[in-house]
Amino acid sequence: MEASGFTRRQAVSGGLALGAALFAPPLARASVAAPGLEYLETLGPVEGRPFVAPSLLHPSYRAAVYVNCALSGPGAQKMWVLERGAQGWALAHHDEDYWQGRDDSPAYSWPVSTGRKYPGDSRSGPTPVGVFNIDDRRHRPGWGSPGMYNSLYIDLHYSGGRASGVAIHGTTRNQYGKLGRVDSHGCVRMRQANADKVWAMIHPGGARAGDSPLWGEIPRYFTSRVTKDMSPRSGYVRDGSLLYAEDGGLLTREGYRMVFVFFRDDP
Repeated sequence: MEASGFTRRQAVSGGLALGAALFAPPLARASVAAPGLEYLETLGPVEGRPFVAPSLLHPSYRAAVYVNCALSGPGAQKMWVLERGAQGWALAHHDEDYWQGRDDSPAYSWPVSTGRKYPGDSRSGPTPVGVFNIDDRRHRPGWGSPGMYNSLYIDLHYSGGRASGVAIHGTTRNQYGKLGRVDSHGCVRMRQANADKVWAMIHPGGARAGDSPLWGEIPRYFTSRVTKDMSPRSGYVRDGSLLYAEDGGLLTREGYRMVFVFFRDDP
């Protein structure tokens, strides 16, 4: 369903009134070497660093990708690929090679590299934090862009109208040794085999849009009209708030029922 305009915002919930979640205590410091799903549940948003715990995600989402973009700390530069089942959220994928000899029960999926500022590159910078839908208008299988394998872009247009170039994607093998620390120009890098796993969740057998098992109606995080082309969108929120039309109807769109949550928990 699509409605035009909005008059109020409400925090994402699993069917409960959870507006107070946006004013939860500051992000907790993890005390374990390999923080898992319970770690994500202990975190809360702070000013300028939005976050929604898995249990508070809207019930339309069947999968979620959490990325900690922090510069340091036990949870820094890690990704959790989650899937919602009958018993709630659980880790959907992990890197078998990475976890071999580390832990019999992987706590997160794999290490990543998020963004930093490169001198002389005006478009490089830290990976933006927030809650994002996948931009279903821009999927690039294989090496659709230089150095970017199986790219899934965040749905975000900047205030000037330019679409964000931030994506999660596989990287070239010569960058594998840098995974686990900040190094990219703004995207979230991972091993190619791991990018294949995420891609296959929404594109099994090459399925797209309505043919994908993860396609359906989801909340949208912008207030402008839904278009199929790359026309600029506006009125974005990044804190996972649900947006409503003047008649009280939830603003939604058709899309992949996977959500990206990029966050930081460093000071």
